[in-house]
Amino acid sequence: MRGSNLSRMKAFVSYFTLFALVMGFGLPTTHAQESVADSTLLNVVQISGMVVTGDSLSPLSFATVYRMRDSRGTMTDANGFFSIPALEGDTLRVSSMGYIAQQFTVPSDLQLPRMNVVQPLGRDTISLEEAFIYPWPTRERFREEFMELALTRDAYIIGQERLDPEALYDRLMEVGRDGSEVYSYTMQQQAIQNSYNGQLPPISLFNPIAWAKFIQSLRDR
Repeated sequence: MRGSNLSRMKAFVSYFTLFALVMGFGLPTTHAQESVADSTLLNVVQISGMVVTGDSLSPLSFATVYRMRDSRGTMTDANGFFSIPALEGDTLRVSSMGYIAQQFTVPSDLQLPRMNVVQPLGRDTISLEEAFIYPWPTRERFREEFMELALTRDAYIIGQERLDPEALYDRLMEVGRDGSEVYSYTMQQQAIQNSYNGQLPPISLFNPIAWAKFIQSLRDR
């Protein structure tokens, strides 16, 4: 009796193991066949295009373009160009730092297995509240630091010397004319020359102001 029961137990274990193996290999195969069948129903479309800024239509480099179905995608190159494969009906998301993200869906009625897209992105402007930055944490701390600031007599004298009118005038004379001043002087000279077109310019031989400027220039030398 024990021998027959042991034989039955071994046979049951063998049948159960065989059944488990058949079911284990059969289910993934069926699921894989269904996935392949589903994927063959949709056409693969090659999406190519450019990502540009919405205000100036300038190429937006290194923007992210990915499929929301599987979160896989690509990035635009330095010229804003991208190319990515997708299935009909897929939703693609285009995003870039500092710009508002946009989405578009691949149509299911395309005649060709490719699609060209130009996707503009508007700037994402964030307004922040006004902030004042001080080197001291509180007003009381600033008051304490200011009251403890000991100015020496030498520093005070140096400050007064730098604000002396004669010293400021000498520094002003050492500074050359800037671009705006040179432009204004040139335009004035051209206007004076144009006012005397077709006639002789006035002679400054008997002009006292001209003589004063001449004598002053000799003294400056």
